[in-house]
Amino acid sequence: MEGSWEPALYRETNKHLERLNIRISYIDAPMAALMPNVPVSFSYRAMRGEYCIYIDRKADHPTFMVRDLHEKGHILFNHFTRPRTHRQQFEEFFRRNLHTFLNRLPPERNLTSKLGSYATYIYNRFSDIAQAMEINSKLFSADRGVNSSAPRGVLEGFVFPRDGWPEGLDWMSYMSFLCTELNFFLDHIGDGPGQKIKSSDIASYNAMQAAERRIQDIQETRKTAADADSNAAYEPEIIKHGRTDNFSDTKSVNTVTELNNVKDLVRILRERSLLLKRNRLHTDILYNINRNRFGDILIPRRYRVENYNLNNICILLDVSGSVPAGFVRRVIHTIMQAEGAFNKHISRLVCWSDSLCSDTSLAGIREISSGGGTMLGAGIEYCKRYLNERSSFFIISDFQDDLNDWISAAKDLGCAKTAVGYGRMGRESSFEQWFSAIGSNASYRKNPVDIRRFVSVFDTVLLRDNLVQWAELPASANSPKKMVDSSP
Repeated sequence: MEGSWEPALYRETNKHLERLNIRISYIDAPMAALMPNVPVSFSYRAMRGEYCIYIDRKADHPTFMVRDLHEKGHILFNHFTRPRTHRQQFEEFFRRNLHTFLNRLPPERNLTSKLGSYATYIYNRFSDIAQAMEINSKLFSADRGVNSSAPRGVLEGFVFPRDGWPEGLDWMSYMSFLCTELNFFLDHIGDGPGQKIKSSDIASYNAMQAAERRIQDIQETRKTAADADSNAAYEPEIIKHGRTDNFSDTKSVNTVTELNNVKDLVRILRERSLLLKRNRLHTDILYNINRNRFGDILIPRRYRVENYNLNNICILLDVSGSVPAGFVRRVIHTIMQAEGAFNKHISRLVCWSDSLCSDTSLAGIREISSGGGTMLGAGIEYCKRYLNERSSFFIISDFQDDLNDWISAAKDLGCAKTAVGYGRMGRESSFEQWFSAIGSNASYRKNPVDIRRFVSVFDTVLLRDNLVQWAELPASANSPKKMVDSSP
């Protein structure tokens, strides 16, 4: 056979699996060393949309492509989800035809107790034959002549439907055909016509099935652990020297993050504005075997790699009279110095008191006016023009406002919402005490907001001012050009 030969539908099948977004990992078959002259391959589902194919990649190119296409046929025709009812029907067929099967089974003393094992063995072997018939009649129908043109070729041992049987059926239909010619196909899983099935055949087959199930269980366990690690790695980070208070209602549980430095605010802005770009599974084939794990079974180490893009963010900054101008300058200066933390050209900084004070991109902050009252609910409505479901919205304020307006304006936003509050409270005071103190001191708040309701709408960050430098920073090239204090 020419080395350049390949199955007729090899490339079309690969393109079809790619369109279905199915990812496949190749691993050297552990049985290849034990049976060097026999092409060995099998496949299993590692997780949803991701499969592993154990195959001898050192085989000649045509043999590799045929075995590869055969295993991909199992994936393409959904052979990994066998209906339970179908297996129960076969077990009932086994009981009805027990006398036929007994003639093929070894004369063991405890045969009665092993009938279930033999039924499972025969069902699995018949399933292999039926699945091969479906795959070969659909994917290798144009390659049947290869067997006759190349004896002992790459397709030898593959099973096609018998003459007179319809082509292109599903494997469960072929199972029904197999049962109608029971004696003929029992010869295919024994040692020849009239020969009995050996116990060693069942033991070796069950051992291979157990190895496949063991590998699959390990992969599923690792997937669960990897997902947990991935979720934990990208949760909003809690500053180590801070404290976390959890507030919950019947609908949601959010976290209050405490910061002791304005510079940590940039980290919060960056972490909560990352947009997942690509998620792929990386396989290290030799990781476990180099550490003498799992014996002779080659089980790869798999971990997930996630790449993120910088997303659009919108910052609503409170510049009312209750906010010291030095703190506003400090926040803006820190954001401008954060090179590469977020996309400054598409992100917006909206300064608001009781009306719009300025609206600029983070790359071109010029003049900022401060002073006046506080009506940030209207500011939230204004910022909606810059927000979509993939944006990140931040409010930086001292919370000296009617927070009911915040909730009413922001509850219909589908994007991530973070409220950053700051106040002159000691380190020993909790967020709940700080939040309650604001409510008790605000005479204008007729309807105080329940802390659980607020935290259920906004991811909340408390920025303590006991370590914040309130002094005016010297003007620099990266600082805002002008700070106008219009407070009375």
